[in-house]
Amino acid sequence: MIKSLLKKITLFISALSLLVSSAIAADFPKGPVELIVPWKAGGGTDRSARIFAPFLAEELGVPVNVVNISGGGGWVAWGQMSKWDAKKDDHKIGLVNLPHVFAYLDPKMKRTETVADFNFIGGQTYDPCLWLVRADDDRFTGGLKDVLAYTAKNPNKLLVSTTAIGSDDYQGLAFAEKKLKGFKVGKVYANNDAKKIQELLAGTTDMVAGNVSFYVNYIREGKMRPVAVLDTVRSEYLPSVPTFGEVTGIENLGFAARTLIAANGLPQDKYDVFKNAINKAQANPGYQLAEMSKSSRIWTAAGSDLKDFISNTEKMVKVVEYWNQ
Repeated sequence: MIKSLLKKITLFISALSLLVSSAIAADFPKGPVELIVPWKAGGGTDRSARIFAPFLAEELGVPVNVVNISGGGGWVAWGQMSKWDAKKDDHKIGLVNLPHVFAYLDPKMKRTETVADFNFIGGQTYDPCLWLVRADDDRFTGGLKDVLAYTAKNPNKLLVSTTAIGSDDYQGLAFAEKKLKGFKVGKVYANNDAKKIQELLAGTTDMVAGNVSFYVNYIREGKMRPVAVLDTVRSEYLPSVPTFGEVTGIENLGFAARTLIAANGLPQDKYDVFKNAINKAQANPGYQLAEMSKSSRIWTAAGSDLKDFISNTEKMVKVVEYWNQ
């Protein structure tokens, strides 16, 4: 009798908890949500966020406003995100880029935060790195093989436009310099892809390191010629372009993997509202077509898969140790 009564009470409490949780979820969010981008407007992450925002807003039932907070290679924004308050900042979500965030491994950065300080929800987009030369540069008609032959004979003379130290573009170059004998290049740093494109097309640099989504159109327009994709597989948007590993026998993984995070300690019901809305927005055919039109890959990693990916990326950065080069 007592056991039966306790069981009924337990079931009643569970049902009540579900009702309370559902009520809170139905009333959340109560107003506009901020989607924080850790870079200036105009870059790949910003562009992808602005494509995604209206579809996420449709699922949440409130406006989603993209807010750019730049500086410190992403760390001005990430420093704030890691300290978000679950009550005050419950209407904020942010983008954390891999491998960029692992710049905290560089002793010179003097960061105390780690990935453990972020409340990851899931992946957003995955954009492999790509090396390109000018379409009219006859020195490299043979692709990556010609680039490697040139650098072996002319160390540090091949000038490459790349973004900041610690970025995915930079780490792909640093990995190649560490793993390939005779591969040494000069790096010309730019704050954004527009600057890198300008440098390459003007002949200021010889090669550019960027991401597939940002450069496909320059290939189609006949302005640039791809050399190699830094991924385990060929890009679906550039199926004829070999991977770095196909040419060298050594896998070099360069990518901009964008993840979405919420405030630490956010109640599970609110966390689930964001998670479910993100999943539905990513499954929206309109959003999928919008990302596809920009040659971008939607990335839905979550749970243990995302955790493993983050862990493996950190290990890769520790192998490169770009800060010691």
